[in-house]
Amino acid sequence: MQDKNELLNQAIDKKHEVCRPTILFKYRPFDELTFDMLGNGYIYLCPAEKLDDPSECVTTVDMENYYDILNNTLRRECVELILNMVKPYTSQDNYEMARNMVYRIMTPDFRMRNNFLLDYSSELQEMCPNIDTSPIMNWLVNIPSLLDDQKYKPQIETLLLKGLNAREEIGICSLAESCDIEDMWTKYANNDTGYCIEYDLSEYEFKHYLFPVVYEDNKETNLIIQTVATFIGQMIFHLSNKQANVDRSQFLRLFLTKDTKWAYQKEWRIIDKAGDKIKSPNIRKIILGKNIHPADKINIIKFCNEKDILYTER
Repeated sequence: MQDKNELLNQAIDKKHEVCRPTILFKYRPFDELTFDMLGNGYIYLCPAEKLDDPSECVTTVDMENYYDILNNTLRRECVELILNMVKPYTSQDNYEMARNMVYRIMTPDFRMRNNFLLDYSSELQEMCPNIDTSPIMNWLVNIPSLLDDQKYKPQIETLLLKGLNAREEIGICSLAESCDIEDMWTKYANNDTGYCIEYDLSEYEFKHYLFPVVYEDNKETNLIIQTVATFIGQMIFHLSNKQANVDRSQFLRLFLTKDTKWAYQKEWRIIDKAGDKIKSPNIRKIILGKNIHPADKINIIKFCNEKDILYTER
C-alpha cells in the first residue's frame, strides 16, 4: 500500500490511478437499520457531528498568526509553512540554510519583509537545482493580491465554507482494514454481539470517495492555514510543470486526521454529503460476533442464505 499522504495527493488528481484497498470491513451492532441496509444494499454517510469522536472535522479560524492584514505581508509562520513544502525535495543542510535565511530577513516585530523571496530567489534556486523556481517565486510574492483575484477567490471561499460547515455537511462511512480488531468488536459491534461485513471494493463505482485516515499526535484544525497551504501546494505543483510533487492534501486532511490513540482502527472513509445513502460495495462475507444473540444469529443466517452471501462465526 502506498504512503497515505502520497495516496491523498494522487486522489486530488482524478485522472491519476490510485491504489486503494480492494477489501475493507464494517463493524456494526444489530439495530433497526441492520436488515434495511443489508437488504437494500446501501451504506449510510453519518454526519461528522454525530460520530463518537467530538474532534471530528472540527475547524478553527486563525489568520492573525499567518498574515499581517494591516501591513499586507506574510508572517514568519506562513513563510515557514512554504519552506516546509520544499523540505522533502532538498537536503537537511539546505533546509536549515533556508530557515536561517528567513530569520535574517525578519523585521524586528517578527514580520517578513515584502519581496523577500525575490531578494533570495537565487539561493532558493540552489536548494532545488532540478526545478525552475522562478515562476514559483513570482507567484508566491504576489500571494496577497492573488488571494483576492476573482480567478481564485471563489475557489478559496468555497473551501472555507465547506470547512466551516464540515461537521454538519460532511457524511462519513468508516471502514477498517481488518476484521480481527478486538477493540472494534467491543466498541462498534456491541461487545461482540454484532457483526462485521467484508466488502469487495475492487469494482466499486464510488471508490473515488474512499480515502485513508491519517493518524497524527498534533492534529491541525486551522481552516485558514490548511486552505492556503493546499492552494499554495497546488500552484507550486502546476507552476513547476508537476515536477515538484508537494503535499497538496492539507485541506482534505482536515476531515481525514485522527489522534494516534485511534490508530488501531486502521480506518478508511467514504466521504460525501451528510445523511446520504449510497450504494454499498459488494458483500463478500458477513462475520458473526462471538457473543451474538440467538435470535440475531437465526435472522442473519436466514438473510445470508436467501441472498447467497457467505457467513462465518468468530
